[in-house]
Amino acid sequence: MRQVRKKSADPAARPYLLKARQEGLELSWNRFESMLPQDGFGKLGLTCFECLQGPCRLNPFSQNEELTICGRSKEDLVGQNLLRILNQSSDAQEVFVADNPGSTLTEKLLKTAQMQIEEKKKNRESLSKEKISKQVGLGVLREDKVNICLEGITSSVLKACAALAEEMTEEAVNRGAKGYNLVLAGDVTPHYPVPTVSNAGGVEFAILSGIVDLYAVGKTGLGLGKNVVSAYHTVYRDAPSQPEKEEIKDWFVQAAVAYGKRNKAKVLLSDQNGQADLLQLNRTLIKAHLDQGSIRKICVLTGGSSVAVQEDALLCEAAVKLAAEDVLCLAIGNAAATLGKYGLLASGAKEASANVTRALGTDQGAPVYWAGSETEILEVLDLIEGVGAERVLAIAPELSTSGDLQTALALAGAGVKVFTAVQLPVYGCEKVARDLDELISSCAPTDFVERIIAEL
Repeated sequence: MRQVRKKSADPAARPYLLKARQEGLELSWNRFESMLPQDGFGKLGLTCFECLQGPCRLNPFSQNEELTICGRSKEDLVGQNLLRILNQSSDAQEVFVADNPGSTLTEKLLKTAQMQIEEKKKNRESLSKEKISKQVGLGVLREDKVNICLEGITSSVLKACAALAEEMTEEAVNRGAKGYNLVLAGDVTPHYPVPTVSNAGGVEFAILSGIVDLYAVGKTGLGLGKNVVSAYHTVYRDAPSQPEKEEIKDWFVQAAVAYGKRNKAKVLLSDQNGQADLLQLNRTLIKAHLDQGSIRKICVLTGGSSVAVQEDALLCEAAVKLAAEDVLCLAIGNAAATLGKYGLLASGAKEASANVTRALGTDQGAPVYWAGSETEILEVLDLIEGVGAERVLAIAPELSTSGDLQTALALAGAGVKVFTAVQLPVYGCEKVARDLDELISSCAPTDFVERIIAEL
């Protein structure tokens, strides 16, 4: 099928897209284009696979199709499908629905997201007061080391991997490497000395570099790199939620073995290397400058990577334009991975707001400030509570995963206006679509940035 639009705004993507084409490999964008047009009933949220009498679907244009075989309405279908997405990595929905059978869908969604946030608080890791900077981009891969790429993993698995990378150095050296090089995809962590190779949407390019030796994906990861691992020496593993040391040690052994199987003819390196400098969120200072007007507003930049829109484009464009309006832009998780590779999280970037820079008391500011990993949504929610939700908006142009939806709903539950450029599967029920739009407003990609600026 012909390309429907430009795939990514990232200039580093082009050589890898060409490489994939030359090698006859299908990437996520190719699979997306091959599936067009997508199932219309599914996109509206009007399909049901809850029992073996179906699958059922309800026609939104027919008054003769109001209920499924089991008696579910359009509202029921849209609700159960959205809750299923939200709960792919949690049992919170089942607990809540059992206790609150009469709740509305929006109440269930917000309560579920809140329960998931409470779970995160149990494993909350404090941020160091020291200055923290991280490298972001395909250039963090090391040709002379065993590269292990981790995506969507828990903090306990990352902690175990960070420890083993030091403990098992000799294993890598014995295989001819200079040690292990751990990298993350889809997140930027301030808690461990691990750089970020790509956002979730760009991990295929990391595999296409030809020097990723093991790729492990946890329950919350998209895992797009699986599209191409079979064409390379790369070992793939599913990551558990709780690490067993022997299992993780086996990863490191297999990765070291794979290092010796690299095909030099397939290696394509990149010099892409951005920087993210962590901002400690001082709510007293930020609130004072919001009161004075030197900071106009706060915008939380979050969300994943989606083939449904041009990768990275809307997030980067919105970030630059918001910074020009003296908005304090804060990025976490995958959004930080996206912005970091473009240099938009680095101190001294030319797009930084002079007023915001002075307000924060830094010598050199950034257009967007890195506020941490996905789990630092807790820090952001604390900040919102301290400054007032009316002074904050949030954007997630590329909502994609259960975790993205959870974060968006947590922000909405705190009273923040949240905007996305992805159409959520709720438009099969007018009432649900209207109610959900009060929480997460879907905008057409062509209107997205203009709509955000209009909210200031």
